[in-house]
Amino acid sequence: MVTEWMTTRAIDPDAGGNGRDNDRGSGRGGDAADRSDGRAAGRGNGAPATLSDVAREAGVSIATASRVLNGGTRKVRDDLRGRVMQAAERLNYHANAYAQAVAKGGSSNIALLVSDISDPYFAGVSQGVVKAASQRGVTVSIAVASNGEDELDRVRGMVATRPRGIIISESENVNDSSRQELQEELERYRSSGGRVVFILDRGLPFPAVDVANEAGGRAIGRLLVESGYRRPVILKGNDGYRSSAQRYRGVVGALAEAGIMVDPRAVVNGQFNRTKGFSAIMQMAGAGMLTPGEGAVYGGAGADSIVALNDVMAIGAMTALRNAGIVPGRDIGVTGFGDIPYAVDVYPALTTVHLPLTDMGRAAVENVLSDDDGYVADDPGRRLIFLQGRPDVILRDSLPRR
Repeated sequence: MVTEWMTTRAIDPDAGGNGRDNDRGSGRGGDAADRSDGRAAGRGNGAPATLSDVAREAGVSIATASRVLNGGTRKVRDDLRGRVMQAAERLNYHANAYAQAVAKGGSSNIALLVSDISDPYFAGVSQGVVKAASQRGVTVSIAVASNGEDELDRVRGMVATRPRGIIISESENVNDSSRQELQEELERYRSSGGRVVFILDRGLPFPAVDVANEAGGRAIGRLLVESGYRRPVILKGNDGYRSSAQRYRGVVGALAEAGIMVDPRAVVNGQFNRTKGFSAIMQMAGAGMLTPGEGAVYGGAGADSIVALNDVMAIGAMTALRNAGIVPGRDIGVTGFGDIPYAVDVYPALTTVHLPLTDMGRAAVENVLSDDDGYVADDPGRRLIFLQGRPDVILRDSLPRR
């Protein structure tokens, strides 16, 4: 398949700053392990020594070892420098040119992978990545992948170009068969001097910018109850999609606390897509499932609201309602999730959960370019970067009080 690429040129170079090394943890790209011509003591398999081996031997962080051996910009104490150099000599370690380039900031490109650049959600995240990178004098290459197999293929292509970092902003299917291969590919890239950041957590051992998806779902569920709605249709994403599952749990959990059980016939798959969301609601309307009558959901009472777990499905659903002669916001309330720019421009304006899309992209870039890699792979509290203490629900005309 052909990869779609776009590159943005840096417009505002930033030379970065200097500071003293405090040995807190691994650093950016060049602070990760790279191969050498030597042999690591105690490895027993004849494999070349890595930067990790040197750091372990010297009793310092990978970041410190990289700054000594790869020529990073930050100052390292003389005693630490001596320990690293002695360890490297004992292991017959020699740094590679790529790791040195990354450590010195010589690699000036970040690769960004998204599911659909035309989707306003991913466009908002991409805007944040591009703007933040440009302010730091770094270019961004964007690739698109619609499924796990394509994602793995794109990542392999990105790794071959040796970017300074890779940012992945994708809708993950937790059941995807390529998950383990993707992790292994990214770990190899990181060990050769690269940096990986996810936007939305996947439970993989890499930093991730995350948002309160389940809490946002609960906030929407509580809002429905408080506004007088009792019979929602839930328009979700594909089974196995982490974000959809988190939001769904939040919504149904809040409704259950209020004694409201969702009719199983009222849960439909819109695939996180505007067209599929439109089709799903059109099919329900055509089958007489939405308005009161025989065959309608909730024992014939019909639906009083549609809870779409992203904004583009909500927008598609409102169009479907109008086509079926049902007025959104008056006959049936509608909510979304994400607060994409179009949410305020549709009619009626869409009630939704606000996600800081551009800030999510900015935070990912800052992590890629950071000198501090003190996250702990198996500790979510030190691996995840949360931008929201709690979600903001934006109340607009699509969900009036009953």
